[in-house]
Amino acid sequence: MTEIITIILSTLFTLISPVGLVADQVAEGLIRERLYKADTLAVRIDNVPNFQLVGGRVDRIRFAGRGIYPIPELRIDTLDVETDPIDLNTDTLRSGKVGFDAPVQTAAHIILKTEDLNTLLRSPRVQERLDELRFNLPGTSEREANRYGLGNLQMEFRSGNRLRITADLQDRVLNEAVPAVVECGFAIVDGHQLRLIDPVIVVDNQPVPQQLLDSFVEGITPELTLKRFEPQQVIARVIKFELSPDALDVAIFIRVNPDSPFLAQE
Repeated sequence: MTEIITIILSTLFTLISPVGLVADQVAEGLIRERLYKADTLAVRIDNVPNFQLVGGRVDRIRFAGRGIYPIPELRIDTLDVETDPIDLNTDTLRSGKVGFDAPVQTAAHIILKTEDLNTLLRSPRVQERLDELRFNLPGTSEREANRYGLGNLQMEFRSGNRLRITADLQDRVLNEAVPAVVECGFAIVDGHQLRLIDPVIVVDNQPVPQQLLDSFVEGITPELTLKRFEPQQVIARVIKFELSPDALDVAIFIRVNPDSPFLAQE
């Protein structure tokens, strides 16, 4: 999202045209160039008279995309981004780059369809990553870490904000595959912490012991927070997180401070 905003601002201050629509269209074209494809894409730069541009202020930027493909295997059904007023550093602009005098604040709404996520999971790109995984089953030794693999992943969103993933656990030594099921509920705590609720793992119709699951959840929970980005001067909070049978629907607020590496330009 910060890349989208930077592209739009770069375009705007390259053109500084009295006709804002021209800047909108050029920014849209530059974003399209960075995507595999997009069914619908629109950029709007609101209330930007030239005297404000010279002073380094943009009142609001809005971006709306439908059917966006950042890569061929992944379709994002909906991506809407809207910023608060943006104050740019005019000295940085004179050097041909985009810099900021105040934090950039934006809200984003994202919808990912279940069928599109499953298309990604079935793709060669994901399978190649899965083939690189090394993991042990309970009771196996470290030397067997490359024995097992995953294939035929399928994702299903269920009621109660629960996710169910089915897969084949492949034994590369015996050349056999057994079914595996992972199911877990999710909740967002204080807008930043993802909590795993009642996780269940079943391998070959045998549930993984609860003690192992509890240990896994305890170990991974500290990593499942948006606060981990705060050392990079990014504050993010989830406003909406909803799973339905058809889609994942997320809304998020992001504040990026001017000295954040996420706003740095090459």
